[in-house]
Formats: sequence, C-alpha cells, structure tokens
Amino acid sequence: DMIYVAFNSDWNAHGFELPQLPEGKQWYAFVNTALAFPDDITEVGQETRLEEQHYILVGERSAVILVGR
Repeated sequence: DMIYVAFNSDWNAHGFELPQLPEGKQWYAFVNTALAFPDDITEVGQETRLEEQHYILVGERSAVILVGR
C-alpha cells in the first residue's frame, strides 16, 4: 500500500492535488480529522474509496491520511 498524508494548519479549507497512482490502484480515506467521531477514522481494510481520485479538500486545521491500493 502507498500512503499520502496532508496537513492543513490554516483556518480555511485547502485543496490538494493527489499523486497519480499506478494503474489499477485507487485512493482510500483512512483518517480525516475534519469529520466528527466516529467517522474521523476507519478500521484497517474498511477505508472509504475517494470519489475524486485526483484532488482532495482538506478541512481547516485538520489532517487526512489516504491509502493507495
């Protein structure tokens, strides 16, 4: 698996362009601290597939951990 981590320490949400994965792989959200508990983290292997695979909006003062598989 590949991991992508984005931190946003600003008071506004910011967009991040995601690295392109090898063919056949997709990005899945493992952690998103902008979401309320218990939706902020998923069980390993139960990550949510991102609908948008090229860009992610990271909420204000939050972090996102993505898994590419």
